Amino acid sequence: MLIDKVEAVTKEDIRRVMLRRRRETSQEEIDEKSRRIAEVLLSLDFIRNNQTFMVYVNMPGEVRTERIIEDLLKAGKTVAVPVCIPQTVDLLASEIKGLDELVPGHYGILEPKKEFIRPIDPRTLEVIIVPGIAFDIRGNRIGHGKGYYDRFLRKVSPFAKKVGLAFEFQVMPDVPVCHFDVPMDMIITENGMRK
Repeated sequence: MLIDKVEAVTKEDIRRVMLRRRRETSQEEIDEKSRRIAEVLLSLDFIRNNQTFMVYVNMPGEVRTERIIEDLLKAGKTVAVPVCIPQTVDLLASEIKGLDELVPGHYGILEPKKEFIRPIDPRTLEVIIVPGIAFDIRGNRIGHGKGYYDRFLRKVSPFAKKVGLAFEFQVMPDVPVCHFDVPMDMIITENGMRK
């Protein structure tokens, strides 16, 4: 079942359908679509023109971000990745020098080893690359429901670009929103950019 309308559909309904859809997507399809998404993102002027980034490290089924991180590092950019702090349900932005600094952390997501934690002030981030389970055409986002990113995104500069990465099937006409949800400035899928 694909959700096209959101009449009386809850965030939990959407999560269930989208997570199932992601599980049904082959690794080859994820790899190919992720490659196209990375190409679109890395070709954008604001990526070339900014210096300080936070990029999520993908979980299985999400748009893959290894190439994005590697290309930004090769270009001399400052790249932070999120570190989950479950006690406070907060994210810490931690600068990395390479993917080899990462090990499985909370929720099995790759995070820097303790000795490589280098906190960055969220207000200095210029571009934040954000995952999601579903997005709508206005940039609203549904995550896993714990609120890590919504809390974090309220701490960044109002001028920071918030970019959601998604497969085209994850973008819906509408998703339910709450007052504390932080929308994206743009979404990038394998078909290109949506502002």
